[in-house]
Amino acid sequence: MESSSNQSIALLIKGIVQGVGFRPFVYREAKRLGLKGFVANTPEGVVIEAQGSQCSLFLEALSENTPINARIDSIEILPSTPAHYDSFEIRRSTLGEVSVAIPLDTALCPACQAEMDDPRNRRYQYPFINCTDCGPRYTIIQIPPYDRVRTSMKHFTMCEACEAEYNDPMSRRYHAEPISCPQCGPSLTFTDNLGNPIEGDPIESAIRMLQEGKIIALKGLGGFHLMCSAVSDAAVEELRRRKYRRGKPLAVMFRTLEQVREYAYVTDDEAELIGGSIKPIVVLRAKSGTDLSEHIAPKIGRIGVFLPYTPLHRLLFESIDFPLVATSANISDEPIIVRKEEIIRRLGNVADGILDHDRSIVNALDDTVLQIAEGKIIMLRMGRGYAPHTIALPETLKTPVMALGAHQKSAIALAAGNNMILSGHIGDLGSVEANEYFERTVQTFKRFYDVEPALLAHDLHPFYTTTQYASEQKKGHFGLQHHYVHILACMAEYGVREKVLGFAFDGTGYGEDGSLWGGEVLIADLHTYERIGFLKPVALLGGDKAIKEPRRVALSLLFERYGLEEVLALSSATTDAFLPHEIRQLHHVWLKKLNAPLSSSIGRLFDAVASLGGFIQTLDYEGQGGMIMEAFVDESIEEAFAFEIREGQIDILPMVPEILELAKTAAGKREIASRFIVTVTAMIDYFAERFPDLPVVVGGGVFQNHALMSRLYRRFSNRRFYAQQATPLNDGGIALGQLYYAIHNSKDNNGR
Repeated sequence: MESSSNQSIALLIKGIVQGVGFRPFVYREAKRLGLKGFVANTPEGVVIEAQGSQCSLFLEALSENTPINARIDSIEILPSTPAHYDSFEIRRSTLGEVSVAIPLDTALCPACQAEMDDPRNRRYQYPFINCTDCGPRYTIIQIPPYDRVRTSMKHFTMCEACEAEYNDPMSRRYHAEPISCPQCGPSLTFTDNLGNPIEGDPIESAIRMLQEGKIIALKGLGGFHLMCSAVSDAAVEELRRRKYRRGKPLAVMFRTLEQVREYAYVTDDEAELIGGSIKPIVVLRAKSGTDLSEHIAPKIGRIGVFLPYTPLHRLLFESIDFPLVATSANISDEPIIVRKEEIIRRLGNVADGILDHDRSIVNALDDTVLQIAEGKIIMLRMGRGYAPHTIALPETLKTPVMALGAHQKSAIALAAGNNMILSGHIGDLGSVEANEYFERTVQTFKRFYDVEPALLAHDLHPFYTTTQYASEQKKGHFGLQHHYVHILACMAEYGVREKVLGFAFDGTGYGEDGSLWGGEVLIADLHTYERIGFLKPVALLGGDKAIKEPRRVALSLLFERYGLEEVLALSSATTDAFLPHEIRQLHHVWLKKLNAPLSSSIGRLFDAVASLGGFIQTLDYEGQGGMIMEAFVDESIEEAFAFEIREGQIDILPMVPEILELAKTAAGKREIASRFIVTVTAMIDYFAERFPDLPVVVGGGVFQNHALMSRLYRRFSNRRFYAQQATPLNDGGIALGQLYYAIHNSKDNNGR
């Protein structure tokens, strides 16, 4: 673009460009370059009109100097009509049908942290300090666009000093919607577990209770945390006892990254995430011999760590020098609690004290949990700072579509306008509370984007909550096979439209033949799939009981490999976990196929190996067997166990005697765990070599395994290999895959 005093451009910028300081950034750049015109938030994105001789430099600045929390998906040049502007200004937002990405919650920024540490600053030690670079966003929005009057901050009237900052385009707090200070903002309270006020400073009272080894509930950005000392066995055991959470790992909040390094090994990639602008929970390899309670994450050798991400959390650590357990305040696998009244009613027997405030949480959101393998993110739970996740579409949809996700690790997704939007973690459906939260999330998405979906996609399973919900709605709906959708979810994240070789490995999912799938090899595209490989099905003795008792799956494998008397004569960890008459009874169950559904699940195979190898016989939580085995993996071991593949069916029975033999040795656990990961990789490799021209796509909860994903990333470093990073590759991403299919197969959206 040639330099000219009468240049004029008009732009529509889409992405995460509202609520992140984008307009004042545009304003400052325009002023710096002597441009005239305006910038405004609209339902479609940010609209800019600019006139002057430096328009080309202005365009470059928009792309190169973008605010840290902004994300530009597209810059569309609009027709420019001649107009006279006296200056450059920020105009009021306009309302209408929303297609812009929702701004996300971010952790306390360095500038605000410096202010709250400065005794001369008016926000010194203020627990709700924020600016356009940090603080609550999605969790306080009632309806877009993101303006104060449409957030839960509308109940707090700004003082003169805050209002002056809010209206100053050169201020870091220009249109920082949650702006406040001690004179005009939210206030803290501290009560006992019945809601009775406790005298004294709320933060000091909470600190004193934590130092005494007690448990508090603290209101964070997206919900309450249950917190206690992470170095006190008594406190952690009491939290587990009260919450009925026997062995599932607990996240730990540390004062600083330096303190984290005292307890865990931290790579550069992990350090960047831990100390970044979001501060998610990052799962690290734990160090041995520290004073961290052994009850934090029993037997798995890894811990989930994070830093204080709100000013309130940080103020706790002003007087506490030990790490704190900070786990979601909920009944296990249900949605996080956001109101003190619910804490009192449902968790009053868990927390000793409640640190609350009067800024309402409109949209509940759990902390994000992730880990790093070979420099790549594995998203375990998508929440604060990452959700809702918006993916731009290349074309505008004619008809909005909603996907209802899976039954466990529930999340929903919506396609409207130019975007696909995946919600954060909801929880496992089935309880009244979880089902109600699921329906509230559906209504929130419809309200946010002012749409009424014409089509619903859901899981194929006929008895899932989502399937029943869809059938009750007076609109079109259809079910999709769970494992095919895992592959589609990964394709959606990367915008893949070609045919792929997909590996969907998880616990269990409803197969099209009515059996339980979970070890599936698929040739898939946007419209259909072919099942070209699968794990040879094994009987789950006792049905659902086998999911919680790996010994039952292992015993089924032993029945497949040996006769009853041989099994009774075996000396193994699995058979030792039963009495002889129990083995005979279960053999009858296996022989007669009584409550012994067949499953091709790799997740159940992990369980069986965990039992045969003597790692664990009954589970406290999903995936525990695989996590315990992972702690024994030695990446230098390269030998696989024996297995056979005939006409696509993977037979793992040949490995059973090898595992039993190794289990007798001192190094057995290390050999078994390591060789099993190599074996799963070899299974994938077998099919990958037969389809060398197809991209490899993986999805499903099994691929949460750090050791497995590290090996796969190395193995396929020179091939097109896709695994979700921005979205969960477990069931939390299922809705995204359902949505991707619906977009490309509905007639209204030019599907086939």
